Amino acid sequence: MNRYILLIACFLAVVTLSGCIDELVPLEKVSEPPDSSMYEFDVFLNGSQLNGSFARTSTFYLSTNSSAKVVNMIDNESLLDIMPLEDITRTDAEILSNIVVIADYANNTSSSIDIFQNYSTEQKVSSLNYTISEKVIKGQKHIYLNFSEPIRGYVAYTMAVPTGQNFLHISQAPSVVRIVLPEGYTTGNSLVGRARPDPQDIYYDNKGRMNLVWYNMGTEKSSVVGMFETLFKTEVQTPPNTIKLIAVKFYKDSAPGHLLVAGVILSSLALIVIADYLKKRRRLRKLREEIEAGAKGKKPQT
Repeated sequence: MNRYILLIACFLAVVTLSGCIDELVPLEKVSEPPDSSMYEFDVFLNGSQLNGSFARTSTFYLSTNSSAKVVNMIDNESLLDIMPLEDITRTDAEILSNIVVIADYANNTSSSIDIFQNYSTEQKVSSLNYTISEKVIKGQKHIYLNFSEPIRGYVAYTMAVPTGQNFLHISQAPSVVRIVLPEGYTTGNSLVGRARPDPQDIYYDNKGRMNLVWYNMGTEKSSVVGMFETLFKTEVQTPPNTIKLIAVKFYKDSAPGHLLVAGVILSSLALIVIADYLKKRRRLRKLREEIEAGAKGKKPQT
């Protein structure tokens, strides 16, 4: 009897210990610290200062692996509204990753180019607190990076983008947008693809990459508005948070040349086919005339 009691006690002890072990197995995923070395913190302001502060400058470093590295220069702002274009074929992809903040609260600094130059040189990740939230407005997802108070400095992140070489960005006014194409890629060919709207500035950096720049997106006025202001002698204010869509089709530098060669080959083949068709048509017409002439006992025309 005592032996059975001992066996039951041992069995219960084993079950209890197994339960304790099972509770220790699940481990929380430890998030990796942000890596600032993945980004290029370039001081790109170009004098775009509005009302004592620089307009937000966003630089998109495109790649061919369905991601873009984004570096924002923030001056006296507390909210970063990101409108990503999701890829329906990659529903499990993480939209934002490796978020790096190199900044300080605006009250502790002053708006100047020097402060951004210092941040770009130090590249020391700041410990500023922020929250991330999502919201869908009119079918478009918005991701908000919200700081407890306005900051001044850099906010960088890696963003998943739809597969392919068509990049779309929804810009909010006022802002400066710079898009850096991968090395060895270009845009601007009317047949292969180009950027819309046309960039206000195009140049190549020291790595040979094409840079496309749009200044103060959303603050520019259309020709119709300009005519209205001239006619009625009044100024039309640009609505706040005006949204502008930038679309860039990029491709390898050799793509236009390959397209030209392909066009020449196709044109040559088309000419050969047309010439062969006309030759056979003349031959059939001559044969028909010979048959008709033989039936009538007449000599066919030459």
